[in-house]
Amino acid sequence: MKKVLGKVFVLFCLLVGLGQTAEALEITFQPSGSVDGSVIKLGDIARFDEQTEMTRALATLPVGQAVAPGEKTTLSSLGIKDSLTAIHSLSGDIVWSGSPTITVLRRGESIGPERIETIIAEYITRNQNNLPEAEIRFVPSALPLPFMLPSGDLSHEVIPSNPDILGSSRFSIIFRIDGNVVKNMSVRGKIEALAHVVVAAGPLKKGEILRPHHLSTAMMDISSIDNAGMAVEDVVGKKLTRSLRAGSPVLLSMVENLPIVQRGERVKIVVNSGALHLTATGLAHSDGIMHQMIRVQNINSNKIIYCRVAAPGLVEVML
Repeated sequence: MKKVLGKVFVLFCLLVGLGQTAEALEITFQPSGSVDGSVIKLGDIARFDEQTEMTRALATLPVGQAVAPGEKTTLSSLGIKDSLTAIHSLSGDIVWSGSPTITVLRRGESIGPERIETIIAEYITRNQNNLPEAEIRFVPSALPLPFMLPSGDLSHEVIPSNPDILGSSRFSIIFRIDGNVVKNMSVRGKIEALAHVVVAAGPLKKGEILRPHHLSTAMMDISSIDNAGMAVEDVVGKKLTRSLRAGSPVLLSMVENLPIVQRGERVKIVVNSGALHLTATGLAHSDGIMHQMIRVQNINSNKIIYCRVAAPGLVEVML
């Protein structure tokens, strides 16, 4: 009995198979899709019921133009079907189905204010070795609204308005996707560089010889201060060249070294050249700080010669 039933089943399958005809390819439009580039292809918005060389080729056919990154466009499936059928002479063995309209989103990368601030902050950090020891940050006067960039390999280049960074009032940022420029923008603001600097502890007069009790330190923005003294040791023992109010920063340009040779002082003159070593006594005709060239009168010959101050009471002839 089982053998008879088995033969009947095989016969039934053969009869059914002989009665079937080749099925048509079915292309189903999806209600939505997304793309990275500027061209929308059939494979981005439709599904195929089989995978063959034919369907792989159909999937690459352009069906529309994408809009800007982050935006959507709507396509008509009937319009796509009629256009493809006419242009590519598609046969009638294709069944078109699915949504009558397709909403297509062009993907992209969103760049917001926080990302812009991070890009500028990272640039400043990378260049920290060329900047003073300070807490440096850029304070924008206004941040740009968020914007979208196309998908791809994103890179950026930052250019400060001042090559030294400090004093910059603007940072320009060039965005590239896959090496191509897609956006060029600028952010205005100011650089803050907070650091401890030497300040006058009280009112100081021009000509004052600075001692530790004359000085203090305070946190200040040094972005617009040139040559600020960063440590008391930088200026102590030097002569102030201008009067200062209490709390004013002491700049290195406001102080000068005290002379270590005084005008009218007897000094030792030395001449060194290879194995030659000569000494003489001279009379300084002006004050001199370390390494400064001054006029000295040789007491023995009364000749005036130029010498370099080498140490207190010591000058040398430069050959």
